[in-house]
Amino acid sequence: MTADQGETRRVLIAGASAGIGAALVEALATDGHAVFACARRGDALKTATRGDALARSRVCDVGEESQVVELFRWIRGQTDGLDAVILCAGAFGAIGPVHETDSGAWWATLRSNVLGTYLMIKHGLPLLERGRHPRILTFSGGGAFGTFPRYSAYATSKAAVVRLTECLADELGPRGIAVNAIAPGMVLTEIHQATLDAGPEKAGAEHYERTKAAMAQGGVPMEVPVACVRFLLSREADGLTGKTIAANFDPWRTPEFRAHLAEITKSEVYTMRRINPVHLPDGPLKELLS
Repeated sequence: MTADQGETRRVLIAGASAGIGAALVEALATDGHAVFACARRGDALKTATRGDALARSRVCDVGEESQVVELFRWIRGQTDGLDAVILCAGAFGAIGPVHETDSGAWWATLRSNVLGTYLMIKHGLPLLERGRHPRILTFSGGGAFGTFPRYSAYATSKAAVVRLTECLADELGPRGIAVNAIAPGMVLTEIHQATLDAGPEKAGAEHYERTKAAMAQGGVPMEVPVACVRFLLSREADGLTGKTIAANFDPWRTPEFRAHLAEITKSEVYTMRRINPVHLPDGPLKELLS
C-alpha cells in the first residue's frame, strides 16, 4: 500500500546509504511515507537521501549501542512513534577458508549483522509500540538456510538474524508487532564487489564465477525486493509474522498467498527448522532412524 492509497507510514531504514537500503529510501519516500534513514557513511547517506530531501538522516553504526540510543533519541524528537523499522545494514565481512580469515574481521561481521539487528530492535521498541500496525523487517541472505563455504561469518550471521526474527515474532506478537525477514536474492549491490575483490582463491571459484555471471546478466532486479517490502508494510500483510519470504520466488504476490496468511503463519513453512525422521519420505532411512 502506498501513501496515496490511504496510509502514510513512519519508517526507519538502517543501512540506507547504498544498495537495497538506498533503493527503499527513494521508493518509500516517493510513495509518500515519512522516512528516517541511518548508515555509517555520512557522505553516501546524504547522497541516498538527496541531502535529506527524501528522508531525514543521521549517521549511526548499528553495532555501537551508544550510537543506536542517540539515533532513537533523535527520532523521538521528531515523531511519537514508528510504524516500521527496516534493517538493511550488513556486509559479507571476512571471506576465505576459515583458517585463513582474520578473527577480528570475522567477529566484526557478526557485530554488524547480528548485534546491530538486536540493538536496533531493542531500542526501537518503545517507538514501534506507539506505531500503527507496526512491522520489523530484517534481511536474510546466503547461508541462512544452506551452507556458504568461505563466507562462514556472513552465513552464520544471517542464520542468526533469521532465528532472531522468528524468536521476536513470537515474543512481540502479543504486543502487536509483526516481524519478518526478506531473502532478496542476488540483487547487484556493492556487497558483491567484495567477492570480486577477494578473488576465486578466497571466495571459491564456483561462487566467484556465479557472482561474475550474475553481474553480467543483471541479477535480481532491485524492484523485486522493493515490491516485497511494500507488501510486507501494507495492511494486506496483516497477520503474517515469523517468516522469511524469498522475494524472487515465493508466491507472495498471488491472491492465494494473501488469502491464507493465518494458515501460513501457523505453519512451519518459510521458517528455519530441523528435519525430523518422521518427516522423511518412506524408505530405509526413515525406518532406520525411526
